[in-house]
Amino acid sequence: MKEYLKQIENILDNMKIRIFKDKNYKGIYLNGKTLRLALNTKKPILELDYPEFYDVKITDYCTGQCPYCYQNSMPNIAHYNNIVSKIQSFFGKMSENEKPFQVAIGGGNPNQHPHFIKVLKIFYEMGITPNYTTNGMGLTLKVLNATKKYCGGVAVSTHEHLKEHWNKAINLLHNNTKLNLHHIISDKTSIDKMKNILNSYNKYIEYIVLLPYIAQGRAEPKKINYNYLEKTLDNMNINKIAFGAKFYNFVKKRKQKYDISLYEPEILSKYLDLKDMKIYKSSFES
Repeated sequence: MKEYLKQIENILDNMKIRIFKDKNYKGIYLNGKTLRLALNTKKPILELDYPEFYDVKITDYCTGQCPYCYQNSMPNIAHYNNIVSKIQSFFGKMSENEKPFQVAIGGGNPNQHPHFIKVLKIFYEMGITPNYTTNGMGLTLKVLNATKKYCGGVAVSTHEHLKEHWNKAINLLHNNTKLNLHHIISDKTSIDKMKNILNSYNKYIEYIVLLPYIAQGRAEPKKINYNYLEKTLDNMNINKIAFGAKFYNFVKKRKQKYDISLYEPEILSKYLDLKDMKIYKSSFES
């Protein structure tokens, strides 16, 4: 009985709850999972003024040289300055109810920023779970140790020309944190590669997150083969498939087929660019 009560006490100590009555919203966060409840089940949850999740861009620096980078990140671009003080200023003014449950730190390749570990630590100390996206480059021992200590999870991008790096990153990270993969969907080849990657790394990851190719930055226009994607998913176990926000319309049309929660894109999240401290609906709107 005492052990059971200790378990209950531990759950309550780690549980975070946010309520915004004017948005018909209640969020309960525990162990990286969020349960969202409409206070009035007959009405929808409205867009949050204080979202439960922020994407936070800390750099434009990246040595990956992806020809389709929608952020147009490059190795000759300087890292953002004063990012720790900017984070403290922005999030430190929030009440406990206003603070997001989680942030996703991005770039560029964020873990190559010289103050990256300080960023993880400051979010952790504010009671906000930090996560980050990486192409697998620059994962030093110090970064790996900080990831294990402070992070809720990491998303590794599976760019074909960087396979050596992200393959190594998966092997380094999967025992230290919750691990997801990000995979860009465009043509038939990209969809077949997604299927092969999932088959190869299934036991190491929580999800493979599908992101649609976006003709932005230095990415040239390219069609997405939605029909082939649907046929491929029809013949897969999709328990480990997640969809990025830009796949909202694709999933909405097929909501009877995919058993996932659907919300209008970006009503629960925002994108913060620390370069100019501007807030956008998403990274694709910046």
